[in-house]
Amino acid sequence: MNQALPVSPDNSVSGSRVRAAQASRAGRKPENEDALGIRVPEDCLRASKGIALALADGVSGAGHGRHAAEVCVQGFLSDYYTTPDTWSVKTAGERLLSALNRWLHGQGQQYTQAHRGFLTTFSALVLRSQSAHLFHVGDSRIWRLRAGTLEPLTQDHATRVGAQKTYLTRALGMEHQVEIDYRVTDVQAGDRFLLTTDGVHEFLSPARLKQLLATTPDPQTCCEALLDAAHAAGSDDNLSCQLLIVDAVAAPDADDSRLQATTLPLLPDLAPGQLIDGLRVEAELHANARSHVYRVRDETTGEVLALKTPSRLCDDDAVALARFAQEDWLGQRFDYRHLIRGVTPRRPRTGLYLLQECLEGETLAAWQRRHPRPAAQAVAALAAQAVRGLQALHRREVLHQDLKPENLFLCHDGTLKLIDLGAAFAAGAGGAPADDRPGAAEYAAPEYALNLPRDERADQFSLAVTLYELLTGTHPYGSRYAQCHTLFDFRKLRYTSACRHNPHVPLWFDAALKKALSFSATDRYDSLSEFLADLARPNPALSPVQARPWLERDPAGFWRVLALVMTGVALFELFWLLTPAAS
Repeated sequence: MNQALPVSPDNSVSGSRVRAAQASRAGRKPENEDALGIRVPEDCLRASKGIALALADGVSGAGHGRHAAEVCVQGFLSDYYTTPDTWSVKTAGERLLSALNRWLHGQGQQYTQAHRGFLTTFSALVLRSQSAHLFHVGDSRIWRLRAGTLEPLTQDHATRVGAQKTYLTRALGMEHQVEIDYRVTDVQAGDRFLLTTDGVHEFLSPARLKQLLATTPDPQTCCEALLDAAHAAGSDDNLSCQLLIVDAVAAPDADDSRLQATTLPLLPDLAPGQLIDGLRVEAELHANARSHVYRVRDETTGEVLALKTPSRLCDDDAVALARFAQEDWLGQRFDYRHLIRGVTPRRPRTGLYLLQECLEGETLAAWQRRHPRPAAQAVAALAAQAVRGLQALHRREVLHQDLKPENLFLCHDGTLKLIDLGAAFAAGAGGAPADDRPGAAEYAAPEYALNLPRDERADQFSLAVTLYELLTGTHPYGSRYAQCHTLFDFRKLRYTSACRHNPHVPLWFDAALKKALSFSATDRYDSLSEFLADLARPNPALSPVQARPWLERDPAGFWRVLALVMTGVALFELFWLLTPAAS
C-alpha cells in the first residue's frame, strides 16, 4: 500500500482524461506508517463511481498507527466501489468512514496499556464527472492548483503547542463517533489536485509546493520531486503525496444535474419546431402543474427522446426542483426493462430539463377507462410486471412512493414500465427532502400520513390500491381515505370487497388484495413475490373476504327494517289474541 501506483496518461474516467501518481517514503524514520492508494475501476464502474485517491498518516505514538492507516485506505478503496449506485458519493464515503472509525476505536479499546491505540489521519478525493468529492480527518491535506493559484481545500484538525509540537484534535479511531469533513467542488481542465501528509507540507511552503507543481508536468516525477524537496528541507517524518492532473473533464452526469437544479434556468413552455441544445421539439406529450413532457428528436443522431421540464410554477419551489434533479439522477442509474430509462444529455444543458426514452403506448389510467371491468387474470399479469419493476428499485434501496395508474405505462409491445421517479426515496442519496405524502394521498400507505417508518411494504400498499382500482374503478376504503391524518381516522374506515364491485374477481384474489391493503405494515406481505403468488393462485392460509354484514353496510336501514318486522310481529300477535277462538 506504500508503493506508487501511477495511472496511464491515456486513462479515461467517465469521459475525463486524467493522469495520477503517488509516492511514499519512510524518510528519516525507521518505519513508514503512511498508507496511500489510487483506484481506477473497470469500465462498468467508472461512470457511476469515478476514480478515488486515499491517503492516511498513521499516528506513531498510538502503537498501531501503520495498521490503522492501511486498514482505512484499503477499506475505503475496496468498499466504496461496492456501495449501491443510488447512494451519493457523500453518503457512501461517510458511511464507510464511520464504520472504519468504529472498528478502529473498538480495536483500541482492547488494549489497556498506554499508547496502544489505532489512530490515523485520512484524506480522500473522489473524482466523478465534473465534481471532486473530498473527505478529510486529521492534519493531512488536499490542495488544488488552478490558474496559477494554489488553494488548500481542507482544514487541519490539530492544535499547536509551542513552536515544534502539534496535537491532533480529530482522527479516525480517536472516538466512537467521528466528524468527517466533506466538501464537493467543481473540476476544470488543467486542475491539479495534491494530497500530502504533514511530513511534506510542514516543511515546504505553499510557494514551494506551487513552484514544483507548476514546473513539473509529469505526475510521477512531480511526486518524487516533492518528497526530495521535503527531505532536503529537513523533514523528520514519513513523506507521502498523491497528484491528480485533470487534462479534460467529462460531460456532466446525473450528479451534476443536482447542482444544476439550483443554477440552470427553467425553460419556458416549448412549441413544436423549437430547438433546445440540439434537440428539436416535435410535440407536447403531457402537461400538469408539476412538469411538461415533450417528444424531441436529436438533430445529430436522429434519436427520438422524451424531454421533461419542471413547470414554471416550480420556480420558487426548492423541494420540487430538488425532486426533479433526483429523478434525473435516479433515472440514469437504472437500465431495466420495467423501469423508464433516463438518458444522459450529449451536450451541456442551457436550461433545466431531463431526458428519457420516449415510450409509445398508454398509462394504466387510460387502459382502465377502456377496460372498466377487466378479468382478474389480466390485472394479475400487469401486477407481475409492476412487481418486477419495484423489485429492481427495492434491490437498490429505492422506494417509488408514487405508484398509481398514471405512473404505470403499458407499451405497445405489452411491456409495463414504472415511470415518474420524482417522488422516489433513495436510501442515503442525500437528495430531495422527505414529505409526509410525497405522492398522491389516495394511493399512499398510512405510514406517510402517520409519520411512521416506511419500507418496501409502503409500495406494496400503493400497488394493491392500484390493482383494486383497475378491477373496480373505486378505492378500497372509499373517498374519505385521502383525508385521513390520524390513527383514529383510519380505524373508522372499512375495506369493501372488490367482489361487490366486480363479480369477476375471485374471492381468493380479493383476499390477497385485502392483506396487502392492511393499514399496519406488519400485517401485509413480507415480500412482493409472496403477494404476487397469492394473486396467481388461492392461498389456503387466507380466508376469503366475506361480504360485510348488512348492519355494518347500512345500520340505519337495518334498524328500520327490523323495527317494521317487529311491529308486524306484534300486530299479528295482538290480532291473534283478540280473535275469538273457533267453537
